[in-house]
Amino acid sequence: MRRAEALGESTRPGTWALAAFLAWAVVGWFAHPLAGAFGWLFMLLAASVGAIPVFIFQVILALVSLYLGWRWIHRFLESRRSPAGLAKLTDDDYFRMILAGVLGAGGAAVLMLLPAATEVGTNVLQYLLEFCEQKFEFLRSGAPLAIGSPSVEVPGRFPQIAGTGLTMTPSFFGIWMGVTLYTASFIAEIVRGGILSVPKGQSEAGYALGLRRGQLLRMVILPQAFRVILPPLGNQYLNLSKNTSLGIAVAFPEMVQVGQTMFNQTGDTIQVILIWMAFYLTISLLISVLINYYNRRTQLVER
Repeated sequence: MRRAEALGESTRPGTWALAAFLAWAVVGWFAHPLAGAFGWLFMLLAASVGAIPVFIFQVILALVSLYLGWRWIHRFLESRRSPAGLAKLTDDDYFRMILAGVLGAGGAAVLMLLPAATEVGTNVLQYLLEFCEQKFEFLRSGAPLAIGSPSVEVPGRFPQIAGTGLTMTPSFFGIWMGVTLYTASFIAEIVRGGILSVPKGQSEAGYALGLRRGQLLRMVILPQAFRVILPPLGNQYLNLSKNTSLGIAVAFPEMVQVGQTMFNQTGDTIQVILIWMAFYLTISLLISVLINYYNRRTQLVER
């Protein structure tokens, strides 16, 4: 395939996609009975998480926090070491090490002093494991095939679609349409600007080599455009994860509104705010890690 791309020949992506789909379908058909084993494994893990006391998780997570702080400081000092010995550290270097130590020790202290935060994390982990166990049991029992079995319909002048489909509340539809249109417009402009940032001479050179439009986009234009697209695209996805909190403006019961209802009824303001912070911080870090990974894969490698 690489030789065909190098020579400008057709690689038949549609045929390869169909063949890959059929291959995975065959593998899934014969491997789906193994889903029951995974369901049993998730059930065992969920029971284990529920049986372990919260204090044990507090100690483990606190030790992990201390280890991460120490590990960062150790790697930082190793990066400053040369064959002649440890390089002279600046005030900025000392600040970084102190900050890493404070964050590691502070995280351990928070985990030990606030067992509710650890308990929430263990409950979420247990719920996730139970959810995976139910899904794998659902696949093993062949229920998807029963749901997808054909049914006989009586034809008529107009199709009878009452009682089918999804039911959307006005508040959910409002926040979904608003956030989708707002974010899609920015992403479309980012992609358009990234493609236009590639010099026109690249396209002319590709056409001169005999590349077709699809090959030109896949092998010349898009690899260069992604270097410009990815940073602002990551910012838009970060904004998208936070803009969902605007659902409170249209009375949609999203996480912020539910949290406000909880601390108005129970008075647990600090715990609710910590859950908000942990949720949005986790989502932001996951998006940042994913975008940075692809950004490193697409950046130019200097010799």
